[in-house]
Amino acid sequence: MKGNMNARTRSNVTAFAFIMCIVVIGGIVVYYQFMKRQQMESAVQVPTTEVEKLLAKDMEMGYPETPAEVMKLWGRLNQCLYNTDLDDEQFTALVGQLRCMYSTELLAANPEKEQTERVQKELEQFRDKDGKIVNYSTDTGKSVRYKKVEGKECADTRISYFINYDKKYTKSFQDFLLIKEKGKWKIQGFREAETQDSAQKEKKS
Repeated sequence: MKGNMNARTRSNVTAFAFIMCIVVIGGIVVYYQFMKRQQMESAVQVPTTEVEKLLAKDMEMGYPETPAEVMKLWGRLNQCLYNTDLDDEQFTALVGQLRCMYSTELLAANPEKEQTERVQKELEQFRDKDGKIVNYSTDTGKSVRYKKVEGKECADTRISYFINYDKKYTKSFQDFLLIKEKGKWKIQGFREAETQDSAQKEKKS
């Protein structure tokens, strides 16, 4: 009787140990598959193209710190918008990234829907001329002029675009006024400068 009980106990222990091994192995397999899936998803989510990098940019945490850096990001966004075949979602999202750089006043003067439609028309006209933004350059260092307007910190700066229109190259200039809002340099306004000479004259005045 006692021998039968010991044999039954050993059998139960063996069965329990076997079940626990199955459970542990199953847990390891599930954990491995979960980690592998996480790694694959992480790999897929890493931005690789310029569009993906610009759309993934956190404009709150990673906002440019200086007027020159603001202009460089502005140039990147516009070059991407005008040179890349985008779907509607990407186009709208990139315009949204541009709007993150607008001051409160400029945002109020440019409702999102109206601005998106306007940029779309400008883009169509640009592509009708077989236009392509080859490169751009921005003011840096002492070229950026700082001043105070009604007690607010402001900066005058310029961006120039090197553009190819149907194999004919030209330069386009834009003057910008930036204003500091809550510690960030925001675009208060901008205008076209017809030629480099006129742009230089405006800058000296």
